Amino acid sequence: MLKRTEEFTLEDFKDKDLLVYDPFYDKRINIPIRRGGTTYNVSLIDMNEKPLHPDWTVICVHGWGSNALNYRFVLKYLSPYYRVIAYDLKGHGESDKDEDTYDLGLFTEELAQIINHFNPNNLVLIGHSMGTAIVMNYVYLNPRKIKAIALISSSADFEKPLPRIVPLVFSKVDERLKNALIHTGMALCVTKDCPKILLDILREQNKRTPYEVYRKALLNTIYPWKKDEDLNKIKEPTLIMVGDKDIVTPVSNSEKLNKLIPNSRLLIIPNAGHSVLIEKGKHAALLLLEFVEFIREQEQAKQKEERKE
Repeated sequence: MLKRTEEFTLEDFKDKDLLVYDPFYDKRINIPIRRGGTTYNVSLIDMNEKPLHPDWTVICVHGWGSNALNYRFVLKYLSPYYRVIAYDLKGHGESDKDEDTYDLGLFTEELAQIINHFNPNNLVLIGHSMGTAIVMNYVYLNPRKIKAIALISSSADFEKPLPRIVPLVFSKVDERLKNALIHTGMALCVTKDCPKILLDILREQNKRTPYEVYRKALLNTIYPWKKDEDLNKIKEPTLIMVGDKDIVTPVSNSEKLNKLIPNSRLLIIPNAGHSVLIEKGKHAALLLLEFVEFIREQEQAKQKEERKE
């Protein structure tokens, strides 16, 4: 499905403008989400400054405990070409954090309302880790509403790579212990060669999420995700991306997804762990840019053929 992948080479981190915690603070807006008779606010980053293809929109869904800033490289490198939106799930980042179930139904409905709010003409969805379950669930429930999806560090069954003790660890902890666990846990999401400053950014991102959200999202969103039998119903062009050293969602998980989703292509990123969007951010963003451009060109060719008929 992809072209010219071999032209991309890995290089040392040089994007100094992305080293601050939130490089896009001036691009943030809040939108209201309605649920069960109440309304809460979701914080999102909307990169929409005269892109080359304004009729195409990319919406990014982050993973467990993270936030929109996990997509900092995607926001930078795709926004000159498309409108790019990355948002903080409820309970994460700068979004509201009141009491809730933090389950797959909540997060899928949240994504649906964000899509309805912007009502894009041509939409591509990108998910990372837990965010891929949200993306796949949305696509499964809303077929033919989008042009393509990208699944990064994903799985058809998230329970298998995570020890059963994890929910117990997050059941009763204070913020200091939670942050200590995050400090240790984030090191498992990158390779030993990851620059310390990037690892610090990952840790700071995940500290913004309360421990109760971690616990409920794990129990109610991650563990229930077992969709082996349904994924063949996803017909949209799908890019599956994983780091070759990912120990949270190993390469075998993505290989299984590649077999289950009919119109999919697997890319394995060398020398990258679970946090491939940060650790190999520019490389991953350029591959995603290539994928979206390929989908756009395909759509153009299809429309051209339809006009001839």
